[in-house]
Amino acid sequence: MKKDTSYLEYILYDVLGHIDGITSQSMFSGWGIYKDNAIIAIITDSELYFKTNKELKEKYIDNDYHPFSYNRNGKTVHLNYMSVKAEDLENKDEIERRVEESYEVSIEKII
Repeated sequence: MKKDTSYLEYILYDVLGHIDGITSQSMFSGWGIYKDNAIIAIITDSELYFKTNKELKEKYIDNDYHPFSYNRNGKTVHLNYMSVKAEDLENKDEIERRVEESYEVSIEKII
């Protein structure tokens, strides 16, 4: 069965289209979003989650964002990816900040 790409296209072209180096790759039931080949976000179930570290995750939880989670063997697993509020998707400054934060988190693991 082919995945619906309408939300992916909205994120890539309307939300992130003004940012250089953005690409995507299909993964599991969603997509990975990359900046300059470093993963910065995931899309699953028509929701965008940006990569975080412990400090960023705490900051976003304090501001009512939620982590990406899934069930595994009856337990909920939370990953270091935090949601994006609908109003943030239309705010270019907010999106640019989130992309930059997530990019820094991704490359700090490489360096």
